[in-house]
Amino acid sequence: MRRAYAFWLLLCAGLLLQAQAFAEPHAPFYKAVRNGQLVYVLGTLHVGEPAFYPLRPAIETAIRQSAQVYLEIDQDEAGVEQKLAQAMLCERPCLKEALSASEWDTLAQRLGNQEAALRELERMRPWAAAIVLTLGDFAALGLSAGQGVEKRVSLLAGGDKLAGLESADEQIRLFTDMTPAEQKEMLVQWLGMSVRERLRLNQQLVELWKQGDADAMQAWYREVEARYSDNPAIAASFDRKFLIRRNHAFVERLLARIGDQAGPYFLAVGALHLGGPEGVLALLKNQGFRIEAE
Repeated sequence: MRRAYAFWLLLCAGLLLQAQAFAEPHAPFYKAVRNGQLVYVLGTLHVGEPAFYPLRPAIETAIRQSAQVYLEIDQDEAGVEQKLAQAMLCERPCLKEALSASEWDTLAQRLGNQEAALRELERMRPWAAAIVLTLGDFAALGLSAGQGVEKRVSLLAGGDKLAGLESADEQIRLFTDMTPAEQKEMLVQWLGMSVRERLRLNQQLVELWKQGDADAMQAWYREVEARYSDNPAIAASFDRKFLIRRNHAFVERLLARIGDQAGPYFLAVGALHLGGPEGVLALLKNQGFRIEAE
């Protein structure tokens, strides 16, 4: 079976994204303390619903009290949407060219042979089409990017305190630098899974976030990866590009910016970046921080 890429790419990249009720959110939230220096760390979802908010009082208070709030990317960076739209589209029907005739027929069937939807998709690059289709799966659960957790963090922090640890160009290059095989794998995976299976995995993801344990989320991710991966080389490449390298960059850039100042500071990144031996929490611990779950 195909690796379930698209649902976790949304967690890692943060660029994109009432139906069903979920449990009240706890959200993965930690304090990192070193020699009187304090960094709050929140694991986010890039999609959400109004019932998520307000976040726990401890989280919202920490955002308001922090001297600086760091996100993966500044949500208000100029030109992000335009750059993303340009990166997603081709002048020719590149998606249709990337798929076999049978794969295109399968896609058409999954979309109910809606000609307007197919016309919109056929000019998208395969990675972009996979993400757009996955957004539809999240929407079926009542979740949207407009209600993503970063939006709430940004609102509470205000523009003057916000900073991104990556640029829009860096995040877009994560996708545009993928090989054709990697891009197609994302889309073929979506085609190869039933609607029920995709929604079940996405719902599990949200439920685990609401339980607030980053290590449990990382363990779940590894279990899903092992179950659905049929190309270890591509799986390892995705892990390096979308998780591990970025985890190291987040911590290195954060520490360079805060120096030895006491803070407090606030870091909010996708929840799958936090747990595991090369997650943000472990990397902060390696730098002498004591990690405490809140």
